[in-house]
Amino acid sequence: MNNVLKYIGILLLFVAAGFYGMILLSPSEINFRVNEDVQAPIAEVYDAIANPSRWKKWMMNIQKIEQVKGDGLLQGSVTEVHYPQEMVITRTLTLAEPNQQVVLDGIVKDFYQKVESYKLEALDSNTTRISCNVKMVALKTRSKMVLQVEETHIKNMAEALTSLKTYLVH
Repeated sequence: MNNVLKYIGILLLFVAAGFYGMILLSPSEINFRVNEDVQAPIAEVYDAIANPSRWKKWMMNIQKIEQVKGDGLLQGSVTEVHYPQEMVITRTLTLAEPNQQVVLDGIVKDFYQKVESYKLEALDSNTTRISCNVKMVALKTRSKMVLQVEETHIKNMAEALTSLKTYLVH
């Protein structure tokens, strides 16, 4: 019986060491870019990205949006975006250059920071190219595991831009 408990203890030690090793080896920060061409005028694309009242129509899983400070379209405005499982991301519009660029700095308290920088380019009067640079930073050691799945974050951002494209076309 003592040998069984000893082997179970050793096994649990290896599992714990593996788990904490994965956390320590996970990145503290990831950066990536996603591009999408949208069949819509640049002013309409800009408004859909910068205007919090329109986010729920193209961003996935949003349950509620609350304006905390300012006007949603003005630089310095702060919006709380509520997702399932009581996750709230506080997003600040840090840069708003109409029809050119939108930068949203989001924070999930004590978890991670996500900065989305959208650059817009009019390819013609009804086609806009969106180039979104994303930077995610773990705020705690335990949240580094979320950054380990960079491919999932890239896929989610690509799906959001495809959803924006579909929303604006219809």
